[in-house]
Amino acid sequence: MLLQDFPGQESIKAYFKKVVSEDRLPHAILMVGQPGFGPLGLALGLSTLLQCKEPIDFEACGTCSSCSKSLQYIHPDIHFAFPVVKMDKIKREDTISNHFLPEWRSFLQANSFGNLNDWLNHIGASDKVSNINVAECNSIIKNLGLKTYEGKYKVQIIWHAESLRKEGNRLLKLIEEPSPDTIIIMICSNRTAILNTIRSRCQIISIPPIDDEKIGMHLQNHFTLEESESEEIKYLASGNMRKAMQLAAQNQMNYSEDMLAWFRFAYKADPEDLTKWTDYLVGKSKQDLKNFMGYTLHFLREYLLGLNLRETNRLRLSQDEKNVILKMQKIINRQKTALLERLFSKNIGYIDRNLSIKILIMNMSFEINEILRSEVNKFV
Repeated sequence: MLLQDFPGQESIKAYFKKVVSEDRLPHAILMVGQPGFGPLGLALGLSTLLQCKEPIDFEACGTCSSCSKSLQYIHPDIHFAFPVVKMDKIKREDTISNHFLPEWRSFLQANSFGNLNDWLNHIGASDKVSNINVAECNSIIKNLGLKTYEGKYKVQIIWHAESLRKEGNRLLKLIEEPSPDTIIIMICSNRTAILNTIRSRCQIISIPPIDDEKIGMHLQNHFTLEESESEEIKYLASGNMRKAMQLAAQNQMNYSEDMLAWFRFAYKADPEDLTKWTDYLVGKSKQDLKNFMGYTLHFLREYLLGLNLRETNRLRLSQDEKNVILKMQKIINRQKTALLERLFSKNIGYIDRNLSIKILIMNMSFEINEILRSEVNKFV
């Protein structure tokens, strides 16, 4: 990926461009941010810039031989380390990232916003435990101890660095006293999960959510969406490109209608209607059901904010959703909104567990009924 082509994160890109131009790039960087905020894509863009033979205004040209290799993730001086699982015919303790490079390259080509679950699904190992082991640490030390093959820098990208446990201490000397022209880029979602001995030796760069408008533009360029759909998704994603792309791929943005329908059915508590509604939700995939309940959580939080602000201009909602808010204000007050938010927040985590989705939905409907009927007499 070219840094200039990355959607959003302009301040981070400007920082990288500045420190590269001034030859002040830290030799050990810890990028902290959700996968959907783009830390991996930014790391790939930075590594491409560092290896470019003909940069233009301190941006990678995208056409030289080094850029060509970097964009295919085959540059000999850009090394990758990431969580892996046991391979057939290889001992678990001997399995390292190099054994998975073809799969890793196809994973990056498809989506640089993926998380650990996406990666494990990509290699057919969703039910296995992954980690970065001692052999991987030894491989990193060996690779960075060699001379560069053709680039100016040796770049080591360590993705999902949370997977480094006590084995990571083997890298301390390398991080503290690297060989010349060595850049180590570690990527994690939670800085507190990184060994303090490692964290204290790195320049920490926090990756914020991606700007809503940049997400909207990216969706318009990569998906066939109506403008209203793109607008709804970009607000629902809350700066997370991975989430936005998942929603766009599903292209099922009737969540607000479903949410209101659930509230109506739950309030009226007609057994036949509730049974049909429950069957409708049970028929969704678990991922779609989580997205729907996640949408409802997002809407309720924005709705509560709207009640507090007494205006809707600052809310991360589409115009149609803001119109829904105006109708709901006569029916659902702050207290009820807080109770509904707590209900959905608690139950969304149960979807992936080994329990009956039908019973979960029915129980939620009864609780929604209690919340809505606690003070008002009519829900239309």
